[in-house]
Amino acid sequence: MAIDLQDFKATKYPNLYKSIKAHEKNGFKYLLWAKIDNKLHKKIIGYSKKDNLTDRSANLKADMEKTNIEAGYTSTNKINLDKLFDLYFETLDTSKQWTHKKKYIYNHYIGTSKNDDGSQKKITRKPTEEEQRSQKIFDKNKIGHRKIDSIREMDIQKILNELAKQGLSPRTRKSVMEVLNPLFRFATINKYLRDNPTIGITVKVPSQKKIVTNATDTFKRVYAGINAYYHDNPYYRALFLFGFTGRRKSEILNLKWENIDFTHNYYWIEDTKTDDQQKYQLPLYLIESLQEIKDDRKGLVFKSPITGKKIINIDRQMRQLKKFLAIDNLSMHYMRNILVSTLAEQQVEAITLSGILGHKDANTINKYLSINHYKSSQIGLNKVDDILDVEVME
Repeated sequence: MAIDLQDFKATKYPNLYKSIKAHEKNGFKYLLWAKIDNKLHKKIIGYSKKDNLTDRSANLKADMEKTNIEAGYTSTNKINLDKLFDLYFETLDTSKQWTHKKKYIYNHYIGTSKNDDGSQKKITRKPTEEEQRSQKIFDKNKIGHRKIDSIREMDIQKILNELAKQGLSPRTRKSVMEVLNPLFRFATINKYLRDNPTIGITVKVPSQKKIVTNATDTFKRVYAGINAYYHDNPYYRALFLFGFTGRRKSEILNLKWENIDFTHNYYWIEDTKTDDQQKYQLPLYLIESLQEIKDDRKGLVFKSPITGKKIINIDRQMRQLKKFLAIDNLSMHYMRNILVSTLAEQQVEAITLSGILGHKDANTINKYLSINHYKSSQIGLNKVDDILDVEVME
């Protein structure tokens, strides 16, 4: 509804007006009507009863609003969190897997953003009753519809508390903050907000480090098991052997043929967790399996044999391998632990281990040292060759 100045009368304070008639429940309405930088600004400051305002306190609020406008802060009376997220999402690199993971986390726990193409997301399976029940609870606490200047720290904390109550891990709660923290930083940098409501919230994730005992023997056992179980399937043999290069599952599943150089035996990882390109040596024990894969050598290496698109879920194949090896806690991530624990037993330096795993810096080792991923992979794989007694063909 348009604001008509004839419905207001001037107060003794410049640019502050008060409604002629009082609302039955809310009381008198206060209006800021001012020309700032040659532009007319109209904004309702609040009500005498509802917001407990007097002429004097309304004037203080009006002065604060004028200061914000002069400083360049955008009026947020029409911007809710969903709209802000859509604006923020447009600034992200949509070729990155983490970008789309952010949208999933936002839609699942925080608000309702549009899909990339504006269409409904395809449902690959029907959610279980438990998943539907949990989603209903999450939806009750969503704040996407809220105006961003009305969102407080306690609103965000309520979401985190409910996730904990539902038994979700600290890692999941931290992922929510990894979406909200940059979102509200975006809001403050672009002057949609003056204050960031996430700034006082931290989520501590307990150490998830898995201790690998008898790492060298475990490495040999898993390596032999992969080759034995997937002897006639080079596709999955190569996929799981890649776990012993130190690569993350997402990096393996996003690997492209164009980024593998069989002539010089190296490969590039484009979409890494640290958001940079990384070059690694291609181990001899992987080359044969990769070259046996029947493929057109274009696009993804590990694309679906049925759809030709990226594989999302390898849980069934991993379960089969775990059963074959009788190792219940085996996973692609645990294979990284086995690898570095094995190399540590071979006296490989920690800085090299960090490079093999693709860390961007060596924080806990020496944050002032840069990491050479390619050199680290060469050193580490030479040790692996020694362990496996691989014959090197000149």
